[in-house]
Amino acid sequence: MIFNHPRPPTTSALALTCTAWLSGAALAAPEPAASPFDWGADMRLRQIYVGNVGLNDDSPIADRNFERLRLRLWGNYKPNDQFGLNTRLIWEGRHYVQPDDNTYPLPGFEDWYSGGILFDQLNIDLKPIATLPLSFKIGRQDLIFGNGWLILDGTPLDGSRTIYFDAARATYQIESIDTTVDLVYLDQNANTDRFPQPLNGDVEDQIEQNETGAILYLRNKSLLKHQEGVVDGYFIYKHNREQLTDYVPGLDTVRKNNGAPFPSPSDTGDIYGLGARVDTKLTDQWSLRAETIYEWGTRNDADLSAFGFNGRIGYLLGGPLKQNLHLEYEYLSGDDPNDSTNQTFDPLWGRWPQWSELMVYQWPLDSRVSEATNLQRLGIGWGAKPHETTTITANYHALWANENSTLTAAQMANITDDGHFRGHLFTSWIKTKLNKHVFGHLVAEYLLPGDYYAKNRRDNSYFVRAEINLAW
Repeated sequence: MIFNHPRPPTTSALALTCTAWLSGAALAAPEPAASPFDWGADMRLRQIYVGNVGLNDDSPIADRNFERLRLRLWGNYKPNDQFGLNTRLIWEGRHYVQPDDNTYPLPGFEDWYSGGILFDQLNIDLKPIATLPLSFKIGRQDLIFGNGWLILDGTPLDGSRTIYFDAARATYQIESIDTTVDLVYLDQNANTDRFPQPLNGDVEDQIEQNETGAILYLRNKSLLKHQEGVVDGYFIYKHNREQLTDYVPGLDTVRKNNGAPFPSPSDTGDIYGLGARVDTKLTDQWSLRAETIYEWGTRNDADLSAFGFNGRIGYLLGGPLKQNLHLEYEYLSGDDPNDSTNQTFDPLWGRWPQWSELMVYQWPLDSRVSEATNLQRLGIGWGAKPHETTTITANYHALWANENSTLTAAQMANITDDGHFRGHLFTSWIKTKLNKHVFGHLVAEYLLPGDYYAKNRRDNSYFVRAEINLAW
């Protein structure tokens, strides 16, 4: 009888057995639970030069030269899918090389501004019923709809230090028609003297008036699904209440932000707006973006009837530089001084440098800081990507005014009676992103003013800014 004895396992078999056992053990071992806490920080450093603010070279405060340093620290707590707490604390200081504090026309100018310390994010996320496609965000938060033409910046006077809204937002997803419905209620205080108050105790103006409002915004992705496009429709209500100040006796419209006082009047009244937007690819090379709104109600003790349109056609040239071209047209109605109705277009919460950093400083000649209105703009632009980290753009804008009118009687000295050409504006950007931690840009603009401005307001103007960002 022959007996077959089992062979001892080989080294290879043992190795395979151990590997399989360790792999199974690894798969069976529970993964460490993700922390409900998350945090990060960033730093932004800017050097800014502005020539001929007010388009008058003889003014002692025409030229600006200053640095800005902004630090932000944010933290989130999300223990589950139904609740989240979000916070962000910011500080920004400035140093003004120009103008000189001895020549500044209003008291209280700080050439070394120590900076405000405040929360620009403090909100909670709620999804009370997990089975419903409904969520809420309540508290201080950012709101951006579309490309920000009308809804992006709730604090226009602090120059991109913050853009927050004090708001409650409900979002509902209708998956069957690929549509999102947002309902927003907002309540903006004219200054920072409300919870959460600045930690340094320095109250500053963020807007010229107290504002409450509501936004109903619908976005559909199924109507233009094959073109990878969206169709938006919205209704907006905005209620403005006057805010007077006491920085300078006898001048109750002087605002102060970032260490610099300046005059800017409040708006009052109730504005209603009904608008629509489309953003789509027409072909692989052609794209289209267009938005329009009609506004009515009351503004500054007059009936309001205003209209705005903003459109852009883009063409992708491609190639090794990934070049592209675009053509833009924007129309914002102006007030006819011979009509009792107010036709001045209200940009609502779109007071930010959408196509020009320089014009932010020139709008107060007939409007307010960064308040584009009474405008026709025709723009052409080119862009390229010479390196995977770098993009370059160059743009030209021809600017007109529709009417020879201003926000206040005091501004009438800044414009002519019959000229309508605001000027030629040239802008260019170089943007670089080395990685997610280091990025920056260089921007330069030049304005040749036209006959819309008074003869003593036609000196050429420029804007240059260098910026670097560090993020963790």
